[in-house]
Amino acid sequence: MTAVKPVLDAYLEMNIVLGLSAVIWLVARTVLVRTSLRYGFVAQLRTLKALCICVVFSPLLALGVSALAALAWPDRAVALGDIAVAAYLRGDIGMPATQFEALLNTRERWIDLVLSGQHPLMTITLIALTLVACLLAVRAIRDAVAIRKTVNSSFLWRRSACVDIRLSDRITIPFAVRGLRRRHVVLPSHLLDTPRELRFALAHEFQHIRAGDVEWEIGFELLRPVLFWNPAYLMLKYQFDRLRELACDQSVVARKRINAREYTACLLDYCARTVSMGRPRVLNVALVTGGKAKRVLRQRVIALTDAPQVSAPLPVVFLGLTLTFAALLAVGSASIQQTHDWSHDRLMLSTVVNLERLEARNQGN
Repeated sequence: MTAVKPVLDAYLEMNIVLGLSAVIWLVARTVLVRTSLRYGFVAQLRTLKALCICVVFSPLLALGVSALAALAWPDRAVALGDIAVAAYLRGDIGMPATQFEALLNTRERWIDLVLSGQHPLMTITLIALTLVACLLAVRAIRDAVAIRKTVNSSFLWRRSACVDIRLSDRITIPFAVRGLRRRHVVLPSHLLDTPRELRFALAHEFQHIRAGDVEWEIGFELLRPVLFWNPAYLMLKYQFDRLRELACDQSVVARKRINAREYTACLLDYCARTVSMGRPRVLNVALVTGGKAKRVLRQRVIALTDAPQVSAPLPVVFLGLTLTFAALLAVGSASIQQTHDWSHDRLMLSTVVNLERLEARNQGN
C-alpha cells in the first residue's frame, strides 16, 4: 500500500490539473470566438494542442515554479496547503487546530480510505471503475487489431518516403492510420472509379497526417481507459475531435484550391454511407467520424459554406497564448502539490494541535 499511495496521489493531481486545463480552455475559447479568430479553426486547434502539451509537462513546470519561488522569495510558500498553514498561524483562519489539520489532510485521508478497503461502497466503486477501464483497454486493443488486419489485407497502391497509400475492398470510408514505422492512408477501392472523390479523400487524409492528427488521436485514445470518468478529459477530447475536422477541412480547401461546394457534397455522400455502419473507432482519423457523423458534419458544412476565410494569426499571438497556458498550469500544478516536508510552519501547527489535544484530554479527566 505504501508504494501505491504516491502513484494514487500523482493520479489525483493529474486529474486536478486536467480539470484546470479544461477551465482554461473554456475561457480561452470564449475569448477567441469574440475575436477575428472565431472561424480560425487551424489556429484554435494549434492553441488547444499547445494547452495539451503544457498539461503533459505540468509536473516539470510545477518544479520550475517551486524552484523559482524558493530563489526569489525564500520565505514564501507556493503550495496552497503551506499558504493556508501560514494564514492559520497568523490568525487569519479562525477554527480549532485539530479541525484545521483534518481539513488540510483531506486528500491524504481519502487516499488512505480508498486503500484501506474498509468501506464496501467505495470498494465497489473502485472495482467498477477498474472493470470499465479494463473493458476500454480491451476494446482499444481489439480495434487496433482490426485496423491492423485491414491494413495488412489491403493492396499497396502508392508509396512515398513516409506514407503508404493502400486500397481495400473491406471498407467504404477512407482513413489514415500509423504503425510503428510508417503511416498509411487506406482508401476504398471504388474511389478509383471517381477521380474527383479520390482527390478529395487523399487531400483530406494527407492533411491529417501533415498536421500530426493521427498521433494526437492515438494519445487521446491511450489515455481513455484511465481518464474516461473525468469530464475534463471528455470535454477536451470532444473539442479536439471537432476542431481537428474543421481545421482539416479549412486547410484542404485553402491549400489544394478545392471548391468548397464540391468538397461539401463529397462529405455528405460519405456521411450517408457511414451513419449506420459499424467500423473500427480508434487509432485512426477518417474522412467522416462515424459515431458523431450527423452532429460533426453539420458543423463542418456550416464552416465550409458560411465561415469567411481567416488569415493565420501572428506568431506572437500564438506564443503569447502558449506562455499564458504554461504560466497558469505551472502555478496551478505547484499550488496543488502535497508537501511532505516538516517546515517551521508545519511544526508550529503540529505543536498547536498537540497542545489542543492535551488540553481536551485534561478537561476530560
